[in-house]
Amino acid sequence: MKRFEKYYNLIVAFVFCVAVIAVYKTFDNLSNITKYIGVVIGALKPFFIAFLIAYILNMPAKSLQKWLKKAKKSFISNHALGISIVIIYLLAVVVVIFVLRMLIPALYRNVIDLYNNIPGYINAFQDYINGFEIVQKLNIFESGLNLYDRINKFFSSIDIAQFGKYAQGVYSMTTGLFDMFVAIIASIYMLIDKDRLQHGLVRVMGIFLKKERVASVTHHAKRVNDIFTNYIYSRLTCSVIMAVVCSIVLMLMNVKYALVLGIFIGAMDMIPYFGSIIACIVAIIASCLTGGLWQGVWVAVVLIILQQIDGNLLGPKIMGDSLEIRPLWIIFAVSVGGTLFGFLGMLFSVPVVAIIRAIAADYIDAKEINKKTAEVKENNGE
Repeated sequence: MKRFEKYYNLIVAFVFCVAVIAVYKTFDNLSNITKYIGVVIGALKPFFIAFLIAYILNMPAKSLQKWLKKAKKSFISNHALGISIVIIYLLAVVVVIFVLRMLIPALYRNVIDLYNNIPGYINAFQDYINGFEIVQKLNIFESGLNLYDRINKFFSSIDIAQFGKYAQGVYSMTTGLFDMFVAIIASIYMLIDKDRLQHGLVRVMGIFLKKERVASVTHHAKRVNDIFTNYIYSRLTCSVIMAVVCSIVLMLMNVKYALVLGIFIGAMDMIPYFGSIIACIVAIIASCLTGGLWQGVWVAVVLIILQQIDGNLLGPKIMGDSLEIRPLWIIFAVSVGGTLFGFLGMLFSVPVVAIIRAIAADYIDAKEINKKTAEVKENNGE
């Protein structure tokens, strides 16, 4: 090695020049590199979709597998994993068919009908408000309450006629038949081989990391997965219950577009605090426009009662202490997440904050234990 020491500066200069040329050529051919990256991502897209499907179905499949292992028949208990996967996928297919064949067409018709009738609803509600004697005496609105002119500016920017084309474009772009077929098959094998995949990943980490570090990473990864999946499934369960209950209650109250409003309330329930408030306001406004002021008042009363039941009884019962964070931090997470990342930020910010809190708490606890241990050793003169 000594004979190369006199060439050390030349070697460093050569490596630097090669690096500069590599960086230059990278930016010079950035379009080609981006194209190749896009091709690679496109080839891997079915496996990304497969991972997402497997991750979503893993929790119900795992719960069903535990239940089947307790079966008295040896065939069922010995093949609990395969049977649970088959049952979960069959249920998923039934849900998808129901949504595509019944729910989406009904929602589409309701949305189109609502959009087409909005001018009439607004004008009727405007005439109703302007018909109050106190409004006429006080001359609050000299030229009438021009709700339609104001709201029409917002809806004029929405090309509802292209709604079907947009949906079809998204469907064609993200869920091609071949990609979905490969993704479904791959997701099944991911669920079957999940233990082997986890074991292989731990072995690979063991090559580069110490045993204690691998154990720490594995422990925190499990906690992250538990927090995230528990939160998502808990919120999803609450949202589905709220969507079904609100749709039925609004139908019984003869509220027009009850299905759309019920599903909207359930979807917005995924967002803590702010989602239920926004959904309630939208439902009240829609009820006032389509059914009159008193129907809007009764809808407000009913929705407030249902949301109180959801927030104080249903939510805590289902979610339990899976988050372990105070309401102030939840509001902070939703506000910051929504500002930075929009709807997805509002949806996933709470479990992210819960994960950060859990990891930070573990780190602080470990530091405190190490500090106390060091103090004990120092006091004992070790």
